[in-house]
Amino acid sequence: MNKKKGKMTTKFKQEKQKRETMIKKSLRVLLLASISSLLFIGCSNHEAALKTIPNEVTQANECISNNKEFEADCYDLISYKNSIAMLRSGVIAYSNGKYEEAFQKYSLAQKKGNFYANSLLADLYNKGNGVPKNQEKALDLLKDVEDVDGIAAYKLSFYYMNKKDYDEVIELLTFAANKNVKKAQYELSKIYRDGIITKDNPEKAKFWYEQYENKSNSLLRKIYGI
Repeated sequence: MNKKKGKMTTKFKQEKQKRETMIKKSLRVLLLASISSLLFIGCSNHEAALKTIPNEVTQANECISNNKEFEADCYDLISYKNSIAMLRSGVIAYSNGKYEEAFQKYSLAQKKGNFYANSLLADLYNKGNGVPKNQEKALDLLKDVEDVDGIAAYKLSFYYMNKKDYDEVIELLTFAANKNVKKAQYELSKIYRDGIITKDNPEKAKFWYEQYENKSNSLLRKIYGI
């Protein structure tokens, strides 16, 4: 039994090393390319991603484990063919303060057509983590996917709030809330409850707060695995 277990462990390590080598090669190719080519994905690719991402999420979810080291290794192993796994691997790198690695992995996921990478790349540029600080670039990344990514739409709403474009704020938050971005649902509940930037609406306030309380369908959890 121990011999069999040892063989399986050795095989797992060998497979991991192969995948890591493939990822490193991909990263080298990516870094030789112009950074500007990484930043914008066309609408046609968004449509293609909308068809492939659900299957990638299902496959990546098979890696979820109470053993976080195993989970991280599993994402690494399949990330060469799964942009959601690549994205989640980048999130893990970011949480460990490895910002340059996070940038590389988010960029790879984006190049594969995963539009959810834009929001994460925008965070790096906005804060200057792992890349030179560039808030204009961060804004462009969010605008590029605001019509498909509820997380990006939520973050972009703050930009329009500062510009006092309240109609745009409501539109973006509503889009994000319908995509089950929990923070957007909470913000809408407050806006309609207090009549902050629009007329108060107790029914909408109650509706969005009830949606917010249901954490089982969170978009962040679905995509980022957290």
